Amino acid sequence: MALQANWDDLRLLLAVSRRGSFLQAGQLLGVAASTVSRRLSQLEAALGEPLVERGVEGCWLTSRGQSLVAVALAAEAGLRRQTTVEGGGAQAALSGTVLISAGEGFATCILEAANRFTALHPGCSVELQITTDFHKIVRGVADIAVRTAHLGEPSLIYRALGTLAYGVFADAGYLQRFPAMTPATTACIALLPPLDLLPQMRAAKAAGLDHAPIRVNSFAVQLESVRRGMGVAVLPRILAEGLSEVFQEIELPPMEVYLVTRPQALKQAHIHAFFTQLEQVLRATLQDTPTE
Repeated sequence: MALQANWDDLRLLLAVSRRGSFLQAGQLLGVAASTVSRRLSQLEAALGEPLVERGVEGCWLTSRGQSLVAVALAAEAGLRRQTTVEGGGAQAALSGTVLISAGEGFATCILEAANRFTALHPGCSVELQITTDFHKIVRGVADIAVRTAHLGEPSLIYRALGTLAYGVFADAGYLQRFPAMTPATTACIALLPPLDLLPQMRAAKAAGLDHAPIRVNSFAVQLESVRRGMGVAVLPRILAEGLSEVFQEIELPPMEVYLVTRPQALKQAHIHAFFTQLEQVLRATLQDTPTE
């Protein structure tokens, strides 16, 4: 017997794909997480195959689940078009939530884009997930991601934005206390594994910047430590405003920056609009940042 998936079933699956868990999907729709789980289990039973992979850190869609999400997106777009026609043909205001995944270093740019976007489109909201998990977008947990690596997934759209330049930076107060510092003698605020394996971190260590009495697993904490005069650190130039660059003889490789999304996501008007807004902000920031 052919499956007759109704809109209520599809919107549950769509909410799970957007939020990454039954609990958050239920909160989005105003229903209990147990209801989301039960309804999707019934849908999976009717199909005879799984739609959602469950894990301790949340859930993500199977390939079959992703194909049904594409159907859900088309249905959602159709409902919006119908609402527009019934409203007299006027252009409908954008509405919906955009979920974006990015590392800490891009938070300021994303928040600026989100502020502009929500001011233009009051019916929309933006949710920023600070994470180093590059796989959230292919799982359908996020709509858009900012990445510094191209993983080559054929199902995703990669938009190259420019390069992220790095340098070694210190606070003026630290430089006053240690005017004769060298890479071998200065205190470096380093990153814990696996972040210490980033190309620019390896290059700095190879150049002698390896005395690290403090190690952290957060770029934000690393930056705050430098601003408090605790040592020097390898930082993206876009974050180093007000700091002094030191050891400019150390060559640190830049990193390519990509805006990544799924083709299905860009079919939604509000996601497409935010993608364009964020691209403009990131391109302008990367182009305006000095490279040396």
